[in-house]
Amino acid sequence: MKIKFILILFFQFIFFNSILYSDEVEIISDHIKILNNGKIIESIQTNAIIKRKGLYIEGDYSVYNKETKIIKFEKNVLFNDRTKNIKVETEKAEYNQKLDILETIGVTNIKIENKYEIISSYMFYNRGSQQIYSNRETTIKDINGNIYNLENSFKLDLNNEIITTGKTNVIDTNNNIYIFENAKINLVTKEILGKELKIDFVDNYFGIPNNDPILKGRSAVSNDKQTKIYKTVFSTCNTTNKNCPGWEIETEEFTHDKVNKVFNYKNSWLKLFDQEIFYFPYFSHPDPSVKRKSGFLVPYYGSSNNFGSWVNIPYFKTLGKDKDMTFNPRIYADDKFIMQLEYRQSLEKSKLISDFSYNNDGKNSNSHLFAILDGEIDTSSKYEINYQSVTNDNYLKIHNLSKSSPLITNESVLTSKINFSKNIDENTKINTDFIAYEDLSKRNNDRFQYILPNFTYSKNLELDENYNGSFQFISSGFQKNYDTNKYESLLINDFLFNSNDYVNNKGFITNYDFLIKNFNSYTENSTSYKNKEDYEIFGTFLIKTSIPLKRVDDNGDKYLKPIASFRYSPNNTKNISDKDLRLSYDNIFALNRIGTNEIVEGGKSLSLGIEYENRNKNNEKLLSLSLANSISDRKNNNLPSKTKLNEERTDIVGKFSFSPNKVLNFDYSFSYDNNLKNSNYDSVSTSIKYGFLYTSFNFLSSGNVIGNDEIISNSSTIEFDEEKSFKFNIAKDLNKDFTEYYDLIYEYETDCLKASIEYNKKFYSDGNLQPEKSLFFTLKFIPFAEFRQAADINQ
Repeated sequence: MKIKFILILFFQFIFFNSILYSDEVEIISDHIKILNNGKIIESIQTNAIIKRKGLYIEGDYSVYNKETKIIKFEKNVLFNDRTKNIKVETEKAEYNQKLDILETIGVTNIKIENKYEIISSYMFYNRGSQQIYSNRETTIKDINGNIYNLENSFKLDLNNEIITTGKTNVIDTNNNIYIFENAKINLVTKEILGKELKIDFVDNYFGIPNNDPILKGRSAVSNDKQTKIYKTVFSTCNTTNKNCPGWEIETEEFTHDKVNKVFNYKNSWLKLFDQEIFYFPYFSHPDPSVKRKSGFLVPYYGSSNNFGSWVNIPYFKTLGKDKDMTFNPRIYADDKFIMQLEYRQSLEKSKLISDFSYNNDGKNSNSHLFAILDGEIDTSSKYEINYQSVTNDNYLKIHNLSKSSPLITNESVLTSKINFSKNIDENTKINTDFIAYEDLSKRNNDRFQYILPNFTYSKNLELDENYNGSFQFISSGFQKNYDTNKYESLLINDFLFNSNDYVNNKGFITNYDFLIKNFNSYTENSTSYKNKEDYEIFGTFLIKTSIPLKRVDDNGDKYLKPIASFRYSPNNTKNISDKDLRLSYDNIFALNRIGTNEIVEGGKSLSLGIEYENRNKNNEKLLSLSLANSISDRKNNNLPSKTKLNEERTDIVGKFSFSPNKVLNFDYSFSYDNNLKNSNYDSVSTSIKYGFLYTSFNFLSSGNVIGNDEIISNSSTIEFDEEKSFKFNIAKDLNKDFTEYYDLIYEYETDCLKASIEYNKKFYSDGNLQPEKSLFFTLKFIPFAEFRQAADINQ
C-alpha cells in the first residue's frame, strides 16, 4: 500500500507539472516590468518561449496578461512555430494562449515549410484548427513560381493544403492572368476549382500587340496538366469603346492541354458581330508557345481564267525537331489538280528548303523543282546551292505558283547556281559563283547561259598614315557561254587608291581617286568584245572638290554646296555605245559612272554641280534642288549614247524635292538637253495625305536616245474611319495604250478581324496567256485563320 501511494503521488506530481509546463510562457528580456500585482508583464527586446507548443516569439516590445493568457508584440515581430515549420513576420501581433490563435495587425509575411510564402495583412493563424485566414488582399507564392493573388477573403487549410477564396487571380509564367470566382486551390496538386473564370492573356500573347485576348467561362478545373473550362467565350478582339467584339468563339467545353500544348474546343459556334455563322463539333490548334505542330492549315480558294476555280488544302507535318514539310494540294473544279510539297530541314551548319509540284492538265504532265541549301563551313566561309527546273515554260505563270512558294521569285527565268564566299582575314575576301540561267521565253539552246565561274577577290592593303588614304586591290572575272556558240572569258585587275578628305582654311573639301585597270579577255563570236585575245591597261584619275555653305535665320537653315570634279584618262574607251545606262545626278560624280567594271571612261571631262536645301526649325527638309552637267574636251562615240557622255556636253541632270507640309510630298528626277529645249527623262513621284485621303502618282517618261517609255501609275486610299477603307491601284503604258493591271479593294480591318472584297485584273504581254480577272472575298480572324474565296468572272 505504501508503494502504491508513493506511485500515485509521483504520477500526480508529474501530471500536475506537465499541465503547468504546457501553459508556461517563458519571457527572456533585459528590461522587464511586473505590474498589477504580477498579472501584467511588460518587456523590451522580448523572447517569449512556450516550449510545450514549440513556439518562439520575438518582438521589440511585449505585454503579457497572465489572466487572459494574451501576449501582445510590437515592432519586428517574429512568430516561429517550430512544430509546423511556420514563420510569421509582422509589425504587430497578438497571441491568445487559451484559443491558440495568432492575430496579426498590418503587413504580414508567412513562410510555411519553405514551400509557400503568404503576403497579406490582418491575418489569423488558428493552430487548433490548423487554418490561416484573412479578409484582406493576399498573395501566395509557391516554390515553382506560381503566384496566387487572392482579392478578398481566403482560408488556407494547412492539413490538406487547400485554399478557399471568393476571388483569385493566378499569374502563369507567360504573365497571363487567370481570374476565378469562388475558387478552391489545391497547393499539392496545383488544381483549381472555380466558377466564373476569366483569363486575361497578355496583349501580344498571340503575336498581335493591339489584341486584347480574353477567355471567360462559367466554371473551371485547372492543374499542372490541363485547364478545363465550361460554357466558354473566347476572343482576341480589343473591345475598348465597342459594343461587341468583331468575332468570338462560344464553346461548350474548352481544354488547354498543357502537356501537349493544344487548345481543344467542343461544340462551338463562331460568331461574327454577335451573330452565329459557323458551327464546329470539334477543333483544336496549338497554343502560342508552340512554333511547329502537325495539322491542317487554313484552306484558301482562287480562280483562274485559264483553269477555273480551285482550292488549296495545305497540311503541315513535323518530321522531327530539325525538319518539317507542307503538303499543299490544289484541286480545280474540272478535276485537274496540282500536288505541291515544300520540305524544310535545318542541319548543324546549314538549312535546306525545297519546293516540288506535279500537275496533269489533261494533255500533259507538268512539274517544277526548286531548292536552296545554304550554310557555312566555318565562321568565315559560307556557301549557297540553288537549283531550279520546270517542265513547261508557262507552267509557273498560268498557275501563279510564285504566290504559293517563297522560292519562286521569277516565273520567266530559272537560275541554278553554286556560291562560295570566304573572309580570309579582315582585309581579304573572295566570292565565286557557278551559274546557269534558262530564259523560258526563248527557244532551243539560245535559252541557256552558263557562267562558270564568276569570281571577285578583294584585298585592302595597309598603308602608312602619311599616304592619307586607302589602297585596294580587286581581281574579278568570269567565263560565259550563251546563245549557243558565244563564249567570253574575262580577267580584270583593279588597283584603286582613295584619298582622305582635305579641308583647307577657306572651307573647301577635296578628295581624289586613282585607278589602274588591267583588262584581259578571250572571246569567240562575242557581241560585246573583240574576238580572240585582248590585253589592255587603263588608268584614270578623278579629283572632286566642294564648298558647303550654310545660312541660319529665324525660319530655319539653308544649305548651298557647289561641286566640281575633274577626271582624266589617257586611254581610248572601248566601244560600249549601246550599253543601256542612264546618267543621273546620283552617278554623275562617281568614278565608274559608265556602269561597267571592264573599262574606264577615256579622255578629259569636267563635271559641275550645285546642291541647295532648305530646312525648317525642326530640321525637316522643305525643299531641295540638285543640278549637274558634264563637259568633255571632245566627242567620244564609244561611250554609251544614252548617257550623252559621247557628246562634248551631257544633259543637265538633276533632282528636285518639295515637302512644304505633312500633306504634300513631291519628287522629280530629270534629264534635259544642255540647251534646256527638250526633256529626255522625267520621273515624277507625288503623294498627298489629307485627312481621310491618301493618293500617290508615279509618272515615268523617256525620249530620244534614252528610250521611248511613258508609264503612269496611281495608288489611292480613302479611309472612311479607322477601320474601313477603299483602295484603288492602276498602272498603264501610255505609249502602247496598254493597262498592265488595276485593283479595287474594299477593306474592313481591326486588331482582330479583316474582311475585304478585292477585284483584280492583270494583263499579259505574252499572247499565249489570257488576261486574268478575279474577285476575291477575304475574311481573316486575326491571328488564327484566313478564308479567301474567289468568284468566277466571265470575260
